[in-house]
Amino acid sequence: MRATQEQIAEIAGVTRATVSYVLCGRAKELKITDAVAARVRRAARKLGYTPNHAARALVSGRSMTLGLLLGDAAGHVAPFWSAIAEGVEAEALSAGYDVLLIRARGEPAATGLRCLRERRVDALIALGRSAGGEKAWRDAPVPPVVIRSLGPRGLPCVGLDSRPGIEAAVEHLARLGHRRLMWVGPNYAAADRGEVVRQAAERRGLQAAAVDLGNVANPWTDAADAQIAFWRQMLARAMPKRLPATAVLCWNDRMALGLYAMLAERGLKVPRDVSVVGFDDDEAPLALPPLSSVSHEFAKMGTEATRLALRLVAGELSPGAAAKAVSLVPSRFVPRQSTAPVPEPEN
Repeated sequence: MRATQEQIAEIAGVTRATVSYVLCGRAKELKITDAVAARVRRAARKLGYTPNHAARALVSGRSMTLGLLLGDAAGHVAPFWSAIAEGVEAEALSAGYDVLLIRARGEPAATGLRCLRERRVDALIALGRSAGGEKAWRDAPVPPVVIRSLGPRGLPCVGLDSRPGIEAAVEHLARLGHRRLMWVGPNYAAADRGEVVRQAAERRGLQAAAVDLGNVANPWTDAADAQIAFWRQMLARAMPKRLPATAVLCWNDRMALGLYAMLAERGLKVPRDVSVVGFDDDEAPLALPPLSSVSHEFAKMGTEATRLALRLVAGELSPGAAAKAVSLVPSRFVPRQSTAPVPEPEN
């Protein structure tokens, strides 16, 4: 026979109402302690309890589903968004929520907002630049949570703090004996990652040259091999024939792989002649040699976005506080074989 909430309550030593609140995801909202909630869930697992989704939604007044908005207005989906989606799903499932993927070519934002208004989802997490009018986003029943600056301003936001990972990367290179570093990136990244590299190098008494690639468009919608070839060509034109550095930090991993190819064309090997550091840590382990990289912590960004969305659903943030809510995930440096001690000078 199917287990009941009354049986769970008896085993857990709580009331049936407490069981209902825990299993429909309202434990924190109703200030049920973590210990009691864990006891209820253990009892439910022991009995093999399977909740009735429709009944649970009726009791809670919620769909128990989060919407995950994928793609921009042209329908493009970045490869690394899958890692963010994994973080979203894992955190949502642990809170008793399902995740609905929303990808509507041409109008993903409008589709997501319609799901919110129709209460098909309790909250919306947006990955990607989406058209759809700032007023419509802010007037949603629950303000959507956007990843970094990919949505209108004045909305709950999850971003990346690039400083911890870059600081660790520069410290790693300094310990390997590198005294002359180079940062390579587009000018719109210079005020962010490039400036952090400069400051980190300055604090350690290191030289840090910069190669500004200009206001070049990021070819993120192209295939990986096309992106790498694009960056190889850009770097070949922009970087001096004789590098004034023994280590190069790149704006992202695919640019770093383009640098691999460019250095090979010049007869230089990584890391024997030049150490290379990327950013994102998405495909870095697959490089030859495996690429040292600053991790964008995509899965953790998904986790934090989900936690923020659930706080909004629970009414823990006022409209004013929600508009200013920003959660920054610290980046992390992952050393691999693309960085090595500085080469000995030739006799």
